Amino acid sequence: MTKEEFVARCPKLFHSFARTLADRNGYYMVQFAVEWAENLVDKPLLDAGCGAKSTLSRCQPSLRQLVGLDPLRDSLRENPHVDWKVQGVLENLPFHAESFDAVYSDSVFEHLGDPAKACREFYRVLKPGGRVLINTNSIFNPFMFPNKFLSISMRERLKNVLSIDNAGTFHAPYRANTKARLKRYLRRAGFHHLRFYRWGLPGMMQPKWFLALELGMELLSEIPIFGGLKHRLMVTAEK
Repeated sequence: MTKEEFVARCPKLFHSFARTLADRNGYYMVQFAVEWAENLVDKPLLDAGCGAKSTLSRCQPSLRQLVGLDPLRDSLRENPHVDWKVQGVLENLPFHAESFDAVYSDSVFEHLGDPAKACREFYRVLKPGGRVLINTNSIFNPFMFPNKFLSISMRERLKNVLSIDNAGTFHAPYRANTKARLKRYLRRAGFHHLRFYRWGLPGMMQPKWFLALELGMELLSEIPIFGGLKHRLMVTAEK
């Protein structure tokens, strides 16, 4: 969906704010990753939990040493965007210490049973001065929060009823999905220079009254104290 298509679907009252949201979303989805991966074109980089599509490679297609790791063999088999494919889990990475210049993980941490251990593993496999980017959901977003408690079958049914795009539904205990928890896990692992970012677009475009409700919540989340209401929570850090 283009920026103008998104704005056109929004109530007129929110058109100006919707353009701001779309611009911010476009930046963090694409350009931010390009800037983060600058100078990594010829260096080993791990996409931890790559799934069937590597969002990083699509943002920065010039990467030439991208290793994709995922627990699901079928997802790895389908992924055309990584140079090497390795089956494994984030809490026990099958790599030697100091193997990578950077680790990237998108939409994975909400599914981890032990995110603190995953952070320690990221630190272990990174070279000194290496960087990490973790992009996940915020537990305080009211449309993400129920995922912590609903069964997979119930979430599947809700997606079908609400016509939400379904790229797969997985267990989501949400054990690292606040700024405080991510900060604690990363710092205890040894990382420094942590920077947090909040962004995201409404997940449902219909019915229009519900979209208006979502946009109202997004507007409220512009106030710093309510920032946790935003859909996405992202952090970068260095070893």
